[in-house]
Amino acid sequence: MKRPLLALGLSVLLCSALTACGAPQQAVKETVTIRIKCPPMTMAYDADHPDVEVYDLFKEAAEKFTAQYEAAEVNFMIDKFQYVDEKAQVIDKFGTDEAADILFGGSFNIPTYILEGRLAAWDEVLDEPLRADIDEAIWAQCMADGKTYLMPYLQLQNTLMVNADLMRASGLEEYIPPEGTIARWSTEEFNHILNMLKASMTDAHSFPMFSYGANNQGDLHTMTLLRAYGCEIFDGDGNFAVNTPEGIRALSWLKELNEQGITPKGAENLELMSNMELFYHGQMAICIGNQVNLNDCRNLYGLDVFLANFPSQDGNGYATSYLNGFTLFDNGDQKVLDVARDFIRFIYSDKELLRYSLSSTPVLKSYVEEHKDEVWMMQAYSDNSTSVVDFLNNTPNWEGVRAAFYPNIQNLYRGTKTPGEVAAAIDGSCNAAIAEGRAVKRSAGQ
Repeated sequence: MKRPLLALGLSVLLCSALTACGAPQQAVKETVTIRIKCPPMTMAYDADHPDVEVYDLFKEAAEKFTAQYEAAEVNFMIDKFQYVDEKAQVIDKFGTDEAADILFGGSFNIPTYILEGRLAAWDEVLDEPLRADIDEAIWAQCMADGKTYLMPYLQLQNTLMVNADLMRASGLEEYIPPEGTIARWSTEEFNHILNMLKASMTDAHSFPMFSYGANNQGDLHTMTLLRAYGCEIFDGDGNFAVNTPEGIRALSWLKELNEQGITPKGAENLELMSNMELFYHGQMAICIGNQVNLNDCRNLYGLDVFLANFPSQDGNGYATSYLNGFTLFDNGDQKVLDVARDFIRFIYSDKELLRYSLSSTPVLKSYVEEHKDEVWMMQAYSDNSTSVVDFLNNTPNWEGVRAAFYPNIQNLYRGTKTPGEVAAAIDGSCNAAIAEGRAVKRSAGQ
């Protein structure tokens, strides 16, 4: 007679232990840790926030995301590292508990990371509205083999900066573009402008245009000038192809400009910053620059400056862009990948989190339109995205390429090699560096 009562008692105890027999149970959320790494990149999006960095973007985004995310309990670990420490803080941490899940920046190492199979793609969270809100020229720089490996957040475009007063003094007013726009010159027009500037700039220490070759700083801009006569730099296989009639003509042109004193003599010993100082002090009419340099010209040096694309034969011109955004590392945990993708997509859905991109030029066209009156030239930079060339071209071992490129430019300016010999040497040395980068993929068995 007691057994049924005992069974009933156990049943009651079991129901109590389950917190009300038959009631739905709340699932325990899985805990996921996302490790983010970022450089000390300034994101001073307005005058009231001069010290804001990308670290602050991640901190604010993490707080907002965890407050509303239902799929998991998410812990964020945000590490800031110095630019020179990417190898120590990212590359050397692969395979350890300190490996990055998300990296922010515009790393030259991205093509190598892709070849090594380190990165996961973002395409799963790229809905059509987001894709359409970013220019195709920008997406092209973020992709390899049809997959998107960089989620672009902002761009820092490089164009030419031009001293408007020196242009006027040389009778070149017609080449000054309307306020708030970027000038576009053909190579023929550009040469005319340089010759007119040279005729009026008679001081031995003043020059119409920049030039340098002391190190790899600014080598990208020399490469962009090589496009002036139709050289596309790369062939269809991603190798350097400067040893062409167009490439040799462009190298001959740079040598001629140097010999004529249109660019500084001894350019092989000059650095980029030496040219910038000449420009800031009114001793150079045309230099390269970006939004940061442009603001310095106006606010620190009081210069009347406008922007122009690098010259091209068709007159549309070229610009380059340092895209900064988010890369996602595949460390073997699918749940981490899923949450990390959700987190970054969340940033693009929150306008307060997008405001950090106003520190440069946002990639979202709708956000540029909404804030175009707040940042000088922001709309012009955004409109100029169609002129941007992908200088990186998914090239592995880009640091090796840079180390190989500039000694060849030194030989050009010194006259120790002809333009034809320099073109052949550029292709040989730069392609050897690319081959080293591709060997990483083969050795890793990818």
